Amino acid sequence: MYVTVRIEGINLEKLLSEAGKAGIWIAGARRIRPRAVMLRVHAKDVQRLQALCARAGWLFAEEKPGLALRLTRFLRHRPMFPVGMALCLLLVFVSTQMILDVRVLGAGENIAEVQRFLDESGVRTGRLKAAFSLDDLRARLAYRLPGLSFAAFRYAGSVLICDCHPATGGEQLAIGGNGQDIVAAQSGIVTRISVSQGTPLVEPGQAVHRGQVLIAGYERSEKGMQMPVRAQGQVIARVYASGQAQVSLKKTHTVETGLIRTRVTVASPWHRRVVRDAKPFAAQDVSRQIQPVVGLFVPLWREIETFAQTEVFTISRSRADAASTAQGAAEKIAKEQCPPRALILDKWVKYSMIDNEFVYASVVLEYETSIAGRTK
Repeated sequence: MYVTVRIEGINLEKLLSEAGKAGIWIAGARRIRPRAVMLRVHAKDVQRLQALCARAGWLFAEEKPGLALRLTRFLRHRPMFPVGMALCLLLVFVSTQMILDVRVLGAGENIAEVQRFLDESGVRTGRLKAAFSLDDLRARLAYRLPGLSFAAFRYAGSVLICDCHPATGGEQLAIGGNGQDIVAAQSGIVTRISVSQGTPLVEPGQAVHRGQVLIAGYERSEKGMQMPVRAQGQVIARVYASGQAQVSLKKTHTVETGLIRTRVTVASPWHRRVVRDAKPFAAQDVSRQIQPVVGLFVPLWREIETFAQTEVFTISRSRADAASTAQGAAEKIAKEQCPPRALILDKWVKYSMIDNEFVYASVVLEYETSIAGRTK
């Protein structure tokens, strides 16, 4: 490994001769000025050449060393640095092969049973990924919890994610019968029906009411006999949600008069003292500000209350404005009855007046959802 140095002085040829006698190996020499020369010297001979120049009065300067030389010198003075880097890389590699967190998604009411399954299987933070087969975990969890329609395990970095999707069973309704029926959890108009087990009793386009049997819990054998089964399937229907709201045609409007009063209170955790009192107005806006008392090493602060006198006026609201506000409130009530992210298919709005003082709005929303519910 060679270092480039710059030497300045007179009679530089003598320098090369003296360096050769001293056993200093010079790989290359290049004159850059009449009294300056650039030399490439082995790294182990740099100090000897510098001492030779100091004795003869030549000016010695080392050029910026290369990356390899700088790295070598850095490691020479820090012998434990490579060991530390190797340990860090080893720890990073080991951490990528370990489970640092376990998350369960979408388990719903089965979360406790899924956590119990993971504990029994030894899936926990700190275990190596290679100790588990994701396909085996998925198969055993699906066997353990038949109420899940889908279960999968996957890694997101060092996080093991258990993604669960409960089977759509709807509400539990107290309807008797042979086997186990699927009944309507709410009223609606059937749009689609799929049956994997049981006998369908309704068809698309048919209106059904809450509690009506949709898929009966029996099937006929080859000999024509009825066999009780656990009905399985999905029934999608158009259902309706409604909301009502009323809005007054008059609304109040508040205006500040410009008259202001201020109350100042000095407080601590143990005591409060009003240092400037002010009588509140009959109608007012109040603002409060808390300021610490600076310069004291005790918990002390000031509370500044500002009372702004106001006058309240009653103004008339247009019927269109009241109707729009009432519709928005009624629609919000109706949407709260819909499932999350439900696709609204249609909407009906009806307005009416009450004693020429209120606008009444009624909103009906139509959307599709599963109405399949199981009997107890």
